[in-house]
Amino acid sequence: MKPTLLLPPVVALIVVVVWLGNGRQKIAALEKETATLKQRLATRSNGFATDDPSGKGKPAGKQAKGKEPVDWKQVAAQMLEMNQGGGMGDMRSMIRLQKRLQDMEKEDLVAALEEIATMDLPDQSRQMLEQMLIGQLCQKDPELALTRHLDRLGDEGGGMSWQLANAMKEWTRKDPAKATAWFDKQIAAGKFDSRSLDGKSQPRMQFEGVLVANLLSHDEAAAAARLEALPENQRGELLRRYASNDVKAEDQLNYANLVRGVVSESEQATTLAQIAAREAHQDGYTAATEYLDRIKVTPSERAISVAQVANEKILNLSHKRKITREDIDGLREWASTQSPETSNEVTGSAIARSTEVNQRLEFSEAAELALHYQKESGSDEVLVRFLKDRPSFKDKAEVLKLAESISDGKIREEIIKSYQ
Repeated sequence: MKPTLLLPPVVALIVVVVWLGNGRQKIAALEKETATLKQRLATRSNGFATDDPSGKGKPAGKQAKGKEPVDWKQVAAQMLEMNQGGGMGDMRSMIRLQKRLQDMEKEDLVAALEEIATMDLPDQSRQMLEQMLIGQLCQKDPELALTRHLDRLGDEGGGMSWQLANAMKEWTRKDPAKATAWFDKQIAAGKFDSRSLDGKSQPRMQFEGVLVANLLSHDEAAAAARLEALPENQRGELLRRYASNDVKAEDQLNYANLVRGVVSESEQATTLAQIAAREAHQDGYTAATEYLDRIKVTPSERAISVAQVANEKILNLSHKRKITREDIDGLREWASTQSPETSNEVTGSAIARSTEVNQRLEFSEAAELALHYQKESGSDEVLVRFLKDRPSFKDKAEVLKLAESISDGKIREEIIKSYQ
């Protein structure tokens, strides 16, 4: 999941992402908070102004005639308290505020930002307010947001650069030629130069990812040219982190051809596998199969995708509950139709993943599963891969005892030695 700061019309989700620290918390925590928020919003669908007996509530903006201006200091204090407390506070007040922000014209958003810039506020409070307002400006006038706030690309935490990249996405959809010309001009002016020792510029990669995903539908050559202008060791990462989520189903074959053409051979299969894992997470194994068939994967590409789908599927489930034998059975059934020669290894690796996060299996529970599938398959591959993938354990004696179940003496000794 990639959290977004531009999520209308579920009004408070933008604010929640900002309050949670601009995506710096673990994804599982964000998913849990978002799910809770959705439930609360569903029960309060008519609650935009229920705090006020008149049903009107206090206004939160100065863009509409007859409405009181926002007390930004009060809003900042509430947001800071909620952020530090880890809760959602008075959701009805926040929902009303978000509604007011959505109703503000771009001129009013700019005026509010200028007002906030003059206030005596803690840095964190100012940053939260500015991100909330700039997020709205990115939606209403992405070109204006970019031209006014490009100097914020380097803000600590990366939240602002991500918002501005979303503005670039919106602008690219509306006027791709103008947006691209503007971006190239900023690159030439050094605005996107790297400031890190590894030579990477995260903001540039974010913006390039937006453009590449857009170009795939109508100009594959231009998409390839943009990537080829970057060092080869950055191309796969750019596509995986900043482009793949925006690739439409009808453009997936073009995306795959781009990956095979400009990404280093060692990264190609894992870059293609990322979308397969996302499809499986969102829409199930069938969707992953359709994607793999659509992009005409080779057997080796399919095998790597199956492994990545399996590991991420199990990790995602483990954030919510313990993995069951039925989960592994379903995974094995799918894997055997896609890459039967690797299905046992995939099974062992997936069981190892089930011991790692949140609602994890105890080592003894995972070991029982591994032994079950070793017996069912008649192969050591499940157990060997389970142990090679270093499942979480507390008692080394348990691991060594389990390793004794490996029938191949040479491999058994290798595994035992690796744990000593």
